[in-house]
Amino acid sequence: MAVSQRTILKHLHPLLKKKKVGLLLPLFSMRSARDWGVGDITSMRGWLDILAAAGLTILEVLPLNEMAPGVNCPYTALSGFALDPVYLDPEAVEELAEAPEAAAFLASRDFKSRLTRARASKTVNYDEVRALKHETLWKTYTAFHSRHVLPGTPKGRAFAAFSENNAYWLDDYALFRRLKDKYGWISWLHWPRELSERGPEALEKVRKADSLEIDFFKYLQWLLQRQWSAVRKRAGELGISFFGDLPFMVNQESADIWARQAEFDVRFSIGAPPDTWTPEGQKWGLPAYRWDEAEKTGFEWWKLKVKKAGELYDIYRIDHMVGFFRTWIVPEDKKLKPYFDIEGEKNQEARGRRFLKALTASSPMLAVGEDLGLIPPFVRKVLDEAGVPGYKVLRWEKEGGKYIDTAAYSPVSLATTSTHDTEQLAGWWASAGAAERKLFWKMVSGGDKPPALSKALDPILKKLIGSGSRIVILPFQDIFGLKDRINTPNTLGPQNWSYRPDAPLEEFRARHGATLKKLSRWILK
Repeated sequence: MAVSQRTILKHLHPLLKKKKVGLLLPLFSMRSARDWGVGDITSMRGWLDILAAAGLTILEVLPLNEMAPGVNCPYTALSGFALDPVYLDPEAVEELAEAPEAAAFLASRDFKSRLTRARASKTVNYDEVRALKHETLWKTYTAFHSRHVLPGTPKGRAFAAFSENNAYWLDDYALFRRLKDKYGWISWLHWPRELSERGPEALEKVRKADSLEIDFFKYLQWLLQRQWSAVRKRAGELGISFFGDLPFMVNQESADIWARQAEFDVRFSIGAPPDTWTPEGQKWGLPAYRWDEAEKTGFEWWKLKVKKAGELYDIYRIDHMVGFFRTWIVPEDKKLKPYFDIEGEKNQEARGRRFLKALTASSPMLAVGEDLGLIPPFVRKVLDEAGVPGYKVLRWEKEGGKYIDTAAYSPVSLATTSTHDTEQLAGWWASAGAAERKLFWKMVSGGDKPPALSKALDPILKKLIGSGSRIVILPFQDIFGLKDRINTPNTLGPQNWSYRPDAPLEEFRARHGATLKKLSRWILK
């Protein structure tokens, strides 16, 4: 039975009381003249001012979780909690002034040469940027340890308090991170048995012997929190909400899987069933949940992730929403067929409802469910019951062979032109075909002769902003009619998760001020 519109509106989340228009721009894309080849938290401050100039009140940044060496996809992370230190700004760390070795490294010819190459790269060279920052921050940390941790200064005590308050995830993460370095990044399944199986005596031995290195990883997370807290305060002053992303799963080689082995099954991979776009289905190489064990804890792992996310964001996207109702399991044995981990629509609906209820009750943040693809009707029914917005991607919202007018979109929804996993609006416009463009243009303007995208773009964006959805997200590339993608699913390579704008933030207003003013007029109209 469908949930009535009156019921939905009665229980609106505070962030849905009025329309909010935001920007999708990943943190790695927030280019500045002074960054080290990837957008960093300091860069965000300048980009927030750009959003404010355009009247935008949401910044969507995608996942920020730490990635392993050689990996550039944040949806397969080392931790469901730890942020990636690649986003730190080492030059903004106060303790740098007390670290002569770090300062000498920054002044060296070797550093300057490597930094120049990283900045000049057409794609984000994650490994090189990470190496530069790691070396700088290690030298900074050793000075901090001597000057503050050992003598117990106020800063040293603040670091200790952070470590204690975050011990519920930080202890396992920092230990895991150290062990990964120590064993040359081989799988934790191949570590000495007493470590892979988390023998208490073996773990305590490492904690004592490698305490300096373990605390270094805690220190990096403390720095990330400090820098993020400052920029979030600035966002609050500007009336801008942060929109984060909680991936459905972490990498098998993650601190979470190692620490919670009873809740995951590394013998199976999760994925997505066959559909129009991927007729063979998808295998993501990420371990499967043991749902019975997860439910015994009341979905504790997810509720803790949401708790941590609440320190960073105002809104969070629940990735792969349908997977919580039913997960597509792909056995490693190719002789076995993939299958859903729970059978029967009633059982699937009930599990998803229990999960969503547990999450939304655990945090004041606004949850948004990623409900794209082949989605059973009961998923959206449960989202409606919970007051959780789903997605409305303009090109996919059709009924009876016609595009649905955006004004008819439910207020409890998020409207957008594209996502990080789709081709951008310009790419779709070029490939859709004349008949499809004609249908789409009929919805946008009432006319039946679609112009070139350069002429159609403004009316499309205005139509999106004028939708019934209380949240509207403008992907950065679609504002300018660019074909550059953030990610192409089922592909690997440096082209993914590397998009950088044509201008750093210091030049952006001068180059694109007219576009910012135009957006502001449309939004404030």
